Amino acid sequence: MINIAMAGPQALTITTLPPYTRFWGIDLSDGVRPRHLVAFMILVLMSSGYAGAMSALQPGLLQVMGIDPREQAEITGYLGAVQEIVMILSMGLFGACADRFGRRPLYVFGFLVSAVGFACYPFARSVVELAACRVVVALGGGAMFCMMVTVIADYTRDSTRGHANGLQGFVAVLGAFMPPLIAGLPAAFVGGGASEIEAQRLTFVLVALLCGIGAVIAAIGLAPRVAQLPAEAGARLSVILRDGALAAREPGVALSYGAAFISRGDLAVTTAFMVLWLVQFGAAQGMPASEAMASLAAPRLLATVCGALFGAIFIGWLADRIGKVSAVAVAAGLASAAYLGMGLVDDPTRPWVFALLGLMGVAEISAFVSSQALVGQRARRDRRGAIIGFFSVCGAAGILVGTAGGGLLFANIRPTAPFVLFGFLNLAVFLWALALRRRESRGARETGAEARAA
Repeated sequence: MINIAMAGPQALTITTLPPYTRFWGIDLSDGVRPRHLVAFMILVLMSSGYAGAMSALQPGLLQVMGIDPREQAEITGYLGAVQEIVMILSMGLFGACADRFGRRPLYVFGFLVSAVGFACYPFARSVVELAACRVVVALGGGAMFCMMVTVIADYTRDSTRGHANGLQGFVAVLGAFMPPLIAGLPAAFVGGGASEIEAQRLTFVLVALLCGIGAVIAAIGLAPRVAQLPAEAGARLSVILRDGALAAREPGVALSYGAAFISRGDLAVTTAFMVLWLVQFGAAQGMPASEAMASLAAPRLLATVCGALFGAIFIGWLADRIGKVSAVAVAAGLASAAYLGMGLVDDPTRPWVFALLGLMGVAEISAFVSSQALVGQRARRDRRGAIIGFFSVCGAAGILVGTAGGGLLFANIRPTAPFVLFGFLNLAVFLWALALRRRESRGARETGAEARAA
Protein backbone atom coordinates (compact mmCIF):
# COMPACT_ATOMS: atom_id res chain seq x y z
CA MET A 1 0.00 0.00 0.00
CA ILE A 2 1.35 3.49 -0.89
CA ASN A 3 0.53 6.66 1.03
CA ILE A 4 1.09 9.98 -0.83
CA ALA A 5 1.27 13.19 1.23
CA MET A 6 1.49 16.75 -0.12
CA ALA A 7 3.37 19.11 2.22
CA GLY A 8 3.35 22.03 -0.17
CA PRO A 9 3.00 22.93 -3.83
CA GLN A 10 6.48 21.63 -4.63
CA ALA A 11 6.76 18.77 -2.13
CA LEU A 12 5.71 15.19 -2.68
CA THR A 13 6.24 12.46 -0.09
CA ILE A 14 5.69 8.80 -0.94
CA THR A 15 5.64 6.34 1.94
CA THR A 16 5.30 2.60 1.49
CA LEU A 17 3.07 1.11 4.19
CA PRO A 18 3.05 -2.59 5.05
CA PRO A 19 -0.03 -4.40 3.66
CA TYR A 20 -0.66 -5.95 7.08
CA THR A 21 0.09 -5.38 10.75
CA ARG A 22 3.26 -6.84 12.27
CA PHE A 23 3.43 -7.26 16.05
CA TRP A 24 5.93 -9.16 18.23
CA GLY A 25 7.53 -10.35 14.99
CA ILE A 26 4.22 -11.90 13.85
CA ASP A 27 2.48 -10.99 10.59
CA LEU A 28 -1.18 -10.61 11.57
CA SER A 29 -4.15 -11.56 9.38
CA ASP A 30 -6.49 -8.91 8.01
CA GLY A 31 -8.75 -7.55 10.73
CA VAL A 32 -6.45 -8.61 13.59
CA ARG A 33 -4.97 -5.87 15.75
CA PRO A 34 -2.18 -6.13 18.32
CA ARG A 35 -4.72 -5.85 21.15
CA HIS A 36 -6.46 -8.98 19.85
CA LEU A 37 -3.21 -10.96 19.96
CA VAL A 38 -2.42 -9.69 23.47
CA ALA A 39 -5.88 -10.73 24.70
CA PHE A 40 -5.43 -14.14 23.08
CA MET A 41 -2.07 -14.74 24.76
CA ILE A 42 -3.65 -13.90 28.14
CA LEU A 43 -6.30 -16.52 27.39
CA VAL A 44 -3.58 -19.04 26.47
CA LEU A 45 -1.91 -18.42 29.83
CA MET A 46 -5.19 -18.93 31.66
CA SER A 47 -6.24 -21.96 29.57
CA SER A 48 -2.97 -23.80 30.14
CA GLY A 49 -3.07 -22.99 33.85
CA TYR A 50 -6.62 -24.32 34.05
CA ALA A 51 -5.53 -27.56 32.37
CA GLY A 52 -3.30 -28.48 35.31
CA ALA A 53 -5.44 -26.99 38.07
CA MET A 54 -7.69 -30.03 38.36
CA SER A 55 -4.75 -32.42 38.71
CA ALA A 56 -3.25 -30.17 41.38
CA LEU A 57 -6.44 -29.73 43.43
CA GLN A 58 -8.23 -33.07 43.15
CA PRO A 59 -5.96 -35.13 45.50
CA GLY A 60 -6.65 -32.78 48.40
CA LEU A 61 -10.39 -32.83 47.73
CA LEU A 62 -10.52 -36.63 47.66
CA GLN A 63 -8.68 -36.66 50.98
CA VAL A 64 -11.11 -34.32 52.76
CA MET A 65 -14.08 -36.18 51.27
CA GLY A 66 -12.99 -39.17 53.36
CA ILE A 67 -12.36 -41.51 50.42
CA ASP A 68 -10.21 -44.53 51.27
CA PRO A 69 -6.58 -43.77 50.26
CA ARG A 70 -6.39 -47.17 48.57
CA GLU A 71 -9.22 -46.12 46.25
CA GLN A 72 -8.00 -42.61 45.49
CA ALA A 73 -5.59 -43.63 42.71
CA GLU A 74 -8.25 -45.73 41.00
CA ILE A 75 -10.80 -42.91 41.24
CA THR A 76 -8.26 -40.42 39.89
CA GLY A 77 -7.66 -42.62 36.87
CA TYR A 78 -11.38 -43.15 36.35
CA LEU A 79 -12.16 -39.43 36.47
CA GLY A 80 -9.26 -38.65 34.14
CA ALA A 81 -10.53 -41.23 31.64
CA VAL A 82 -14.03 -39.71 31.81
CA GLN A 83 -12.59 -36.31 30.98
CA GLU A 84 -10.56 -37.52 27.99
CA ILE A 85 -13.45 -39.57 26.56
CA VAL A 86 -15.78 -36.57 26.77
CA MET A 87 -13.19 -34.39 25.06
CA ILE A 88 -12.67 -36.96 22.30
CA LEU A 89 -16.40 -37.10 21.67
CA SER A 90 -16.97 -33.34 21.79
CA MET A 91 -14.03 -31.53 20.21
CA GLY A 92 -14.92 -32.36 16.62
CA LEU A 93 -18.35 -30.82 17.21
CA PHE A 94 -16.83 -27.76 18.89
CA GLY A 95 -14.58 -27.22 15.87
CA ALA A 96 -17.56 -27.41 13.52
CA CYS A 97 -19.52 -25.00 15.75
CA ALA A 98 -16.59 -22.57 15.57
CA ASP A 99 -16.88 -22.56 11.77
CA ARG A 100 -20.63 -22.10 12.00
CA PHE A 101 -20.96 -19.55 14.84
CA GLY A 102 -17.49 -18.05 15.26
CA ARG A 103 -14.45 -18.55 17.48
CA ARG A 104 -15.24 -15.95 20.10
CA PRO A 105 -18.59 -17.44 21.22
CA LEU A 106 -17.00 -20.89 21.57
CA TYR A 107 -14.10 -19.52 23.64
CA VAL A 108 -16.54 -17.69 25.92
CA PHE A 109 -18.62 -20.88 26.17
CA GLY A 110 -15.53 -22.90 27.15
CA PHE A 111 -14.56 -20.57 29.99
CA LEU A 112 -18.10 -20.24 31.32
CA VAL A 113 -18.78 -23.98 31.31
CA SER A 114 -15.42 -24.62 32.99
CA ALA A 115 -16.36 -22.07 35.64
CA VAL A 116 -19.60 -23.96 36.37
CA GLY A 117 -17.75 -27.28 36.58
CA PHE A 118 -15.09 -25.99 38.97
CA ALA A 119 -17.64 -24.20 41.15
CA CYS A 120 -19.73 -27.38 41.56
CA TYR A 121 -16.85 -29.85 41.91
CA PRO A 122 -16.01 -29.41 45.63
CA PHE A 123 -19.69 -29.71 46.61
CA ALA A 124 -20.01 -33.22 45.13
CA ARG A 125 -20.93 -35.87 47.70
CA SER A 126 -20.06 -39.03 45.76
CA VAL A 127 -17.83 -40.30 42.98
CA VAL A 128 -20.81 -40.26 40.61
CA GLU A 129 -21.36 -36.55 41.30
CA LEU A 130 -17.63 -35.93 40.84
CA ALA A 131 -17.82 -37.66 37.46
CA ALA A 132 -20.83 -35.54 36.45
CA CYS A 133 -18.93 -32.36 37.35
CA ARG A 134 -15.88 -33.66 35.52
CA VAL A 135 -17.99 -34.04 32.37
CA VAL A 136 -18.90 -30.35 32.62
CA VAL A 137 -15.24 -29.39 33.12
CA ALA A 138 -14.25 -31.56 30.14
CA LEU A 139 -16.79 -29.88 27.86
CA GLY A 140 -15.42 -26.48 28.78
CA GLY A 141 -11.84 -27.63 28.40
CA GLY A 142 -12.54 -29.17 25.01
CA ALA A 143 -13.98 -25.92 23.67
CA MET A 144 -11.09 -23.90 25.11
CA PHE A 145 -8.38 -26.14 23.67
CA CYS A 146 -9.99 -26.21 20.20
CA MET A 147 -10.22 -22.44 20.13
CA MET A 148 -6.68 -22.00 21.43
CA VAL A 149 -5.32 -23.84 18.38
CA THR A 150 -7.85 -22.39 15.93
CA VAL A 151 -7.48 -18.73 16.89
CA ILE A 152 -3.69 -18.68 16.51
CA ALA A 153 -4.15 -20.20 13.05
CA ASP A 154 -6.70 -17.48 12.19
CA TYR A 155 -4.64 -14.60 13.53
CA THR A 156 -1.36 -15.26 11.72
CA ARG A 157 -0.02 -15.42 8.18
CA ASP A 158 1.98 -18.40 7.02
CA SER A 159 5.19 -16.34 6.80
CA THR A 160 5.41 -16.25 10.62
CA ARG A 161 3.02 -19.05 11.59
CA GLY A 162 5.80 -21.07 13.21
CA HIS A 163 6.98 -18.13 15.30
CA ALA A 164 3.41 -17.40 16.39
CA ASN A 165 2.81 -20.98 17.49
CA GLY A 166 6.18 -21.01 19.23
CA LEU A 167 5.25 -17.90 21.20
CA GLN A 168 1.91 -19.48 22.06
CA GLY A 169 3.73 -22.62 23.25
CA PHE A 170 6.09 -20.50 25.38
CA VAL A 171 3.14 -18.77 27.06
CA ALA A 172 1.40 -22.13 27.58
CA VAL A 173 4.50 -23.46 29.36
CA LEU A 174 4.49 -20.38 31.60
CA GLY A 175 0.89 -21.25 32.42
CA ALA A 176 2.10 -24.59 33.75
CA PHE A 177 3.58 -22.70 36.72
CA MET A 178 0.08 -21.67 37.87
CA PRO A 179 -1.19 -25.04 39.25
CA PRO A 180 1.53 -25.33 41.92
CA LEU A 181 0.60 -21.84 43.12
CA ILE A 182 -3.10 -22.75 43.14
CA ALA A 183 -2.32 -25.96 45.04
CA GLY A 184 -0.91 -23.87 47.89
CA LEU A 185 -4.13 -21.87 48.39
CA PRO A 186 -5.97 -24.41 50.61
CA ALA A 187 -3.18 -24.25 53.19
CA ALA A 188 -3.36 -20.45 53.14
CA PHE A 189 -7.12 -20.54 53.69
CA VAL A 190 -6.73 -23.02 56.56
CA GLY A 191 -4.15 -20.69 58.08
CA GLY A 192 -6.76 -17.96 57.89
CA GLY A 193 -9.23 -19.97 59.95
CA ALA A 194 -11.13 -22.01 57.34
CA SER A 195 -11.78 -25.72 57.82
CA GLU A 196 -10.21 -28.23 55.43
CA ILE A 197 -13.37 -28.66 53.37
CA GLU A 198 -14.03 -24.91 53.35
CA ALA A 199 -10.49 -24.31 52.14
CA GLN A 200 -10.98 -26.75 49.27
CA ARG A 201 -14.28 -25.17 48.29
CA LEU A 202 -12.90 -21.65 48.41
CA THR A 203 -10.00 -22.66 46.17
CA PHE A 204 -12.22 -24.31 43.57
CA VAL A 205 -14.58 -21.33 43.58
CA LEU A 206 -11.62 -18.99 43.10
CA VAL A 207 -10.56 -21.00 40.03
CA ALA A 208 -14.14 -20.74 38.77
CA LEU A 209 -13.99 -16.95 39.17
CA LEU A 210 -10.75 -16.88 37.17
CA CYS A 211 -12.52 -18.82 34.41
CA GLY A 212 -15.27 -16.19 34.51
CA ILE A 213 -12.66 -13.48 34.03
CA GLY A 214 -11.33 -15.45 31.07
CA ALA A 215 -14.80 -15.46 29.53
CA VAL A 216 -14.97 -11.65 29.83
CA ILE A 217 -11.53 -11.25 28.24
CA ALA A 218 -12.55 -13.55 25.37
CA ALA A 219 -15.82 -11.65 24.84
CA ILE A 220 -14.28 -8.19 24.66
CA GLY A 221 -10.71 -8.90 23.59
CA LEU A 222 -10.87 -11.29 20.63
CA ALA A 223 -11.45 -10.18 17.06
CA PRO A 224 -14.90 -11.01 15.63
CA ARG A 225 -15.12 -13.70 12.93
CA VAL A 226 -11.58 -13.25 11.60
CA ALA A 227 -10.64 -15.47 8.64
CA GLN A 228 -14.13 -16.90 8.22
CA LEU A 229 -15.77 -16.84 4.80
CA PRO A 230 -19.20 -15.12 4.72
CA ALA A 231 -20.60 -17.85 2.48
CA GLU A 232 -20.19 -20.33 5.33
CA ALA A 233 -22.59 -18.54 7.67
CA GLY A 234 -25.45 -20.89 6.83
CA ALA A 235 -23.57 -24.15 6.43
CA ARG A 236 -25.04 -27.15 8.25
CA LEU A 237 -23.03 -28.58 11.13
CA SER A 238 -23.26 -32.08 9.64
CA VAL A 239 -21.63 -30.89 6.42
CA ILE A 240 -18.89 -29.05 8.30
CA LEU A 241 -18.21 -32.12 10.46
CA ARG A 242 -18.02 -34.36 7.40
CA ASP A 243 -15.61 -32.05 5.63
CA GLY A 244 -13.43 -31.84 8.74
CA ALA A 245 -13.18 -35.62 8.93
CA LEU A 246 -12.47 -35.98 5.20
CA ALA A 247 -9.70 -33.39 5.40
CA ALA A 248 -7.37 -36.21 6.45
CA ARG A 249 -7.22 -37.11 2.75
CA GLU A 250 -4.79 -34.21 2.42
CA PRO A 251 -1.38 -35.70 3.37
CA GLY A 252 -0.23 -32.67 5.37
CA VAL A 253 -3.41 -32.60 7.44
CA ALA A 254 -3.14 -36.35 8.06
CA LEU A 255 0.45 -35.90 9.27
CA SER A 256 -0.65 -33.11 11.61
CA TYR A 257 -3.26 -35.47 13.10
CA GLY A 258 -0.58 -38.09 13.76
CA ALA A 259 1.76 -35.47 15.21
CA ALA A 260 -1.03 -34.21 17.50
CA PHE A 261 -1.52 -37.74 18.83
CA ILE A 262 2.13 -38.23 19.77
CA SER A 263 2.76 -34.70 21.02
CA ARG A 264 -0.11 -34.76 23.52
CA GLY A 265 0.72 -38.34 24.48
CA ASP A 266 4.34 -37.33 25.09
CA LEU A 267 3.25 -34.66 27.56
CA ALA A 268 0.86 -37.03 29.33
CA VAL A 269 3.46 -39.78 29.72
CA THR A 270 6.09 -37.45 31.16
CA THR A 271 3.69 -35.73 33.56
CA ALA A 272 2.03 -38.92 34.79
CA PHE A 273 4.88 -41.40 35.00
CA MET A 274 8.08 -39.48 35.61
CA VAL A 275 6.78 -38.22 38.96
CA LEU A 276 5.34 -41.63 39.85
CA TRP A 277 8.62 -43.35 39.04
CA LEU A 278 10.63 -40.91 41.15
CA VAL A 279 8.25 -41.17 44.11
CA GLN A 280 8.36 -44.97 43.99
CA PHE A 281 12.14 -44.93 43.59
CA GLY A 282 12.44 -42.65 46.61
CA ALA A 283 10.11 -44.90 48.63
CA ALA A 284 12.38 -47.84 47.86
CA GLN A 285 15.23 -45.81 49.40
CA GLY A 286 13.15 -45.12 52.51
CA MET A 287 12.11 -41.57 51.60
CA PRO A 288 8.64 -40.23 52.49
CA ALA A 289 6.48 -39.29 49.50
CA SER A 290 6.62 -35.56 50.29
CA GLU A 291 10.42 -35.63 50.44
CA ALA A 292 10.66 -37.56 47.18
CA MET A 293 8.34 -35.04 45.52
CA ALA A 294 10.40 -32.10 46.73
CA SER A 295 13.94 -33.40 46.33
CA LEU A 296 13.64 -35.85 43.42
CA ALA A 297 10.60 -35.00 41.29
CA ALA A 298 10.50 -31.19 41.44
CA PRO A 299 14.08 -30.50 40.21
CA ARG A 300 13.73 -32.98 37.34
CA LEU A 301 10.37 -31.62 36.26
CA LEU A 302 11.93 -28.17 36.32
CA ALA A 303 14.59 -29.41 33.87
CA THR A 304 11.81 -30.55 31.54
CA VAL A 305 10.00 -27.21 31.82
CA CYS A 306 13.19 -25.25 31.11
CA GLY A 307 13.77 -27.37 28.03
CA ALA A 308 10.20 -26.70 26.91
CA LEU A 309 10.60 -22.91 27.27
CA PHE A 310 13.62 -23.00 24.96
CA GLY A 311 12.10 -25.56 22.58
CA ALA A 312 8.92 -23.55 21.96
CA ILE A 313 10.81 -20.54 20.59
CA PHE A 314 13.40 -22.67 18.78
CA ILE A 315 10.99 -24.87 16.83
CA GLY A 316 8.76 -21.91 15.95
CA TRP A 317 11.73 -20.08 14.46
CA LEU A 318 12.87 -23.23 12.65
CA ALA A 319 9.44 -24.03 11.18
CA ASP A 320 9.33 -20.68 9.37
CA ARG A 321 12.72 -21.38 7.79
CA ILE A 322 12.71 -25.05 6.84
CA GLY A 323 8.97 -25.62 6.43
CA LYS A 324 6.28 -27.07 8.67
CA VAL A 325 6.62 -30.69 7.53
CA SER A 326 10.38 -30.59 8.08
CA ALA A 327 9.83 -29.08 11.54
CA VAL A 328 7.52 -31.97 12.43
CA ALA A 329 10.27 -34.37 11.33
CA VAL A 330 12.85 -32.59 13.51
CA ALA A 331 10.53 -32.57 16.54
CA ALA A 332 9.54 -36.23 16.17
CA GLY A 333 13.17 -37.23 15.67
CA LEU A 334 14.22 -35.43 18.86
CA ALA A 335 11.32 -36.96 20.79
CA SER A 336 12.14 -40.43 19.49
CA ALA A 337 15.75 -40.11 20.67
CA ALA A 338 14.74 -38.75 24.09
CA TYR A 339 12.01 -41.29 24.82
CA LEU A 340 13.91 -44.30 23.53
CA GLY A 341 16.87 -43.04 25.57
CA MET A 342 14.72 -43.35 28.70
CA GLY A 343 14.69 -47.09 28.08
CA LEU A 344 18.38 -47.13 29.05
CA VAL A 345 17.74 -45.53 32.44
CA ASP A 346 17.72 -47.80 35.48
CA ASP A 347 18.26 -45.08 38.09
CA PRO A 348 16.22 -41.90 37.39
CA THR A 349 18.26 -39.91 39.92
CA ARG A 350 21.56 -40.12 38.03
CA PRO A 351 22.92 -36.65 37.15
CA TRP A 352 22.99 -37.30 33.38
CA VAL A 353 19.23 -37.92 33.42
CA PHE A 354 18.79 -34.14 33.89
CA ALA A 355 20.17 -33.61 30.38
CA LEU A 356 17.87 -36.28 28.98
CA LEU A 357 14.86 -34.67 30.65
CA GLY A 358 15.87 -31.27 29.29
CA LEU A 359 15.99 -32.77 25.79
CA MET A 360 12.61 -34.37 26.46
CA GLY A 361 11.16 -30.95 27.29
CA VAL A 362 12.53 -29.51 24.04
CA ALA A 363 11.13 -32.46 22.07
CA GLU A 364 7.67 -32.43 23.71
CA ILE A 365 6.93 -28.79 23.06
CA SER A 366 8.57 -28.95 19.62
CA ALA A 367 6.20 -31.74 18.57
CA PHE A 368 3.26 -29.77 19.96
CA VAL A 369 4.18 -26.45 18.30
CA SER A 370 5.19 -27.91 14.92
CA SER A 371 2.00 -29.95 14.65
CA GLN A 372 -0.09 -26.82 15.34
CA ALA A 373 1.84 -24.82 12.75
CA LEU A 374 1.34 -27.57 10.17
CA VAL A 375 -2.41 -27.94 10.68
CA GLY A 376 -2.82 -24.16 10.64
CA GLN A 377 -1.01 -24.03 7.30
CA ARG A 378 -2.78 -26.95 5.62
CA ALA A 379 -6.35 -26.61 6.93
CA ARG A 380 -8.92 -25.18 4.53
CA ARG A 381 -9.78 -21.68 5.65
CA ASP A 382 -13.53 -22.30 5.51
CA ARG A 383 -13.21 -25.54 7.48
CA ARG A 384 -10.33 -24.61 9.78
CA GLY A 385 -12.36 -24.96 12.97
CA ALA A 386 -13.65 -28.42 12.06
CA ILE A 387 -10.22 -29.65 10.94
CA ILE A 388 -8.58 -28.38 14.11
CA GLY A 389 -11.43 -29.95 16.07
CA PHE A 390 -10.40 -33.36 14.69
CA PHE A 391 -6.76 -32.43 15.29
CA SER A 392 -7.70 -31.86 18.94
CA VAL A 393 -9.53 -35.21 19.06
CA CYS A 394 -6.30 -36.93 17.99
CA GLY A 395 -4.45 -35.09 20.76
CA ALA A 396 -6.99 -36.21 23.37
CA ALA A 397 -6.70 -39.78 22.08
CA GLY A 398 -2.94 -39.54 22.54
CA ILE A 399 -3.44 -38.48 26.17
CA LEU A 400 -5.84 -41.38 26.75
CA VAL A 401 -3.43 -43.93 25.25
CA GLY A 402 -0.49 -42.38 27.09
CA THR A 403 -2.16 -42.46 30.51
CA ALA A 404 -4.25 -45.65 30.30
CA GLY A 405 -1.95 -47.74 28.10
CA GLY A 406 1.14 -46.28 29.72
CA GLY A 407 -0.18 -47.19 33.15
CA LEU A 408 -0.53 -50.84 32.16
CA LEU A 409 2.99 -50.89 30.74
CA PHE A 410 4.39 -49.12 33.81
CA ALA A 411 2.74 -51.59 36.21
CA ASN A 412 3.32 -54.82 34.28
CA ILE A 413 6.63 -54.37 32.46
CA ARG A 414 8.88 -51.63 33.89
CA PRO A 415 8.69 -47.88 34.62
CA THR A 416 10.45 -46.97 31.37
CA ALA A 417 8.00 -48.91 29.17
CA PRO A 418 5.57 -45.99 28.54
CA PHE A 419 8.47 -43.83 27.41
CA VAL A 420 9.78 -46.51 25.05
CA LEU A 421 6.30 -46.95 23.54
CA PHE A 422 6.10 -43.27 22.66
CA GLY A 423 9.69 -43.34 21.49
CA PHE A 424 8.69 -45.81 18.78
CA LEU A 425 5.51 -43.84 17.98
CA ASN A 426 7.60 -40.70 17.54
CA LEU A 427 9.96 -42.66 15.30
CA ALA A 428 6.99 -43.65 13.12
CA VAL A 429 5.90 -40.00 12.77
CA PHE A 430 9.52 -39.00 12.02
CA LEU A 431 9.66 -41.46 9.11
CA TRP A 432 6.18 -40.40 7.97
CA ALA A 433 7.22 -36.73 7.88
CA LEU A 434 10.42 -37.53 5.96
CA ALA A 435 8.44 -39.51 3.39
CA LEU A 436 5.94 -36.67 2.92
CA ARG A 437 8.73 -34.12 2.63
CA ARG A 438 10.46 -36.21 -0.04
CA ARG A 439 7.19 -36.71 -1.97
CA GLU A 440 6.30 -33.01 -1.90
CA SER A 441 9.82 -31.97 -2.90
CA ARG A 442 9.71 -34.36 -5.86
CA GLY A 443 6.28 -33.02 -6.86
CA ALA A 444 7.52 -29.43 -6.69
CA ARG A 445 10.51 -30.26 -8.91
CA GLU A 446 8.30 -31.97 -11.46
CA THR A 447 5.86 -29.05 -11.50
CA GLY A 448 8.75 -26.62 -11.97
CA ALA A 449 10.17 -28.67 -14.84
CA GLU A 450 6.77 -28.75 -16.57
CA ALA A 451 6.40 -24.99 -16.18
CA ARG A 452 9.83 -24.37 -17.70
CA ALA A 453 9.09 -26.74 -20.59
CA ALA A 454 5.85 -24.89 -21.34
